[in-house]
Amino acid sequence: MVKAYMPLPKFPSISITGSKCSLKCKFCEGKVLNEMVQINRPEELLQLLRHLKRKRRIVGCLISGGFDRKGRLPIKPYLKVLKEAKKELDIIISVHTGIVCKEYAEKLRDANIDIVDFNLQDPLTMREIMGLNYSWEEIENSITVLYDYGPPYIAPHILIGAYYGRKHKEEKLIDLISKFKPYILVLLSLVNVKGTAFENISPPTPEEVYSIFKYARRKLDCELALGCMRPRGRYSEKLEKILLQEKLVDRIVLPSCMKNEKLLPFCCSLPEELERKIISEIDAKNTV
Repeated sequence: MVKAYMPLPKFPSISITGSKCSLKCKFCEGKVLNEMVQINRPEELLQLLRHLKRKRRIVGCLISGGFDRKGRLPIKPYLKVLKEAKKELDIIISVHTGIVCKEYAEKLRDANIDIVDFNLQDPLTMREIMGLNYSWEEIENSITVLYDYGPPYIAPHILIGAYYGRKHKEEKLIDLISKFKPYILVLLSLVNVKGTAFENISPPTPEEVYSIFKYARRKLDCELALGCMRPRGRYSEKLEKILLQEKLVDRIVLPSCMKNEKLLPFCCSLPEELERKIISEIDAKNTV
């Protein structure tokens, strides 16, 4: 059974750097941060989460934001607050980290973070599109320390078409992540963000995205998700139909072709254990 997801309003994305990003990847240039709830100081975060828990009855959140020049989310000043929020509010916390070291991974675990959403890109894409200089070995090492020392759940993401809208090394990235036997792989497709260098870059075709899903299904023994970042309208409808027909997708965020399906009110990267926990809590509250 393919599951459908609608993260908002129960699972908001929060930028801990406001609208600021030092990295300025060509496909985003920090503009996607404007679609998130924005804060700038650790003391604002707990207040915000308390407010969202009270007003929206959120079940969790994604902590994201702009990255520094080394491709890392500057989360360390927020970890004490996040640990307190976990204890007080009993919510699921996912973090979009970027490149990490052992110390960073350990601090995330110590703060009781549940999930790391880890975006994978190849060295050439990182260098030309993101302005980062990392080797395959360094990328693999970052994944390794997350699995060895980080939070209990690691959800790798791959943006298809990040290299000027063309397929580039996505299969090799899948080969790399297969070593870690992930519970899920979230696949995304390039979106044209207005005002960026990629505003007029054509995204990969639905057929090209389908080919990556097909490869991932063959190489991985895990669930495959079509994530929130992808062109909408006819593009997404065509892609979803192909994936559903060929049984290549297990989770879809905001589907166009599953109108009658119940939308799960959280992020598609949650493992089944946490999904069941949230659903049972929602059902219990609805019966009161």
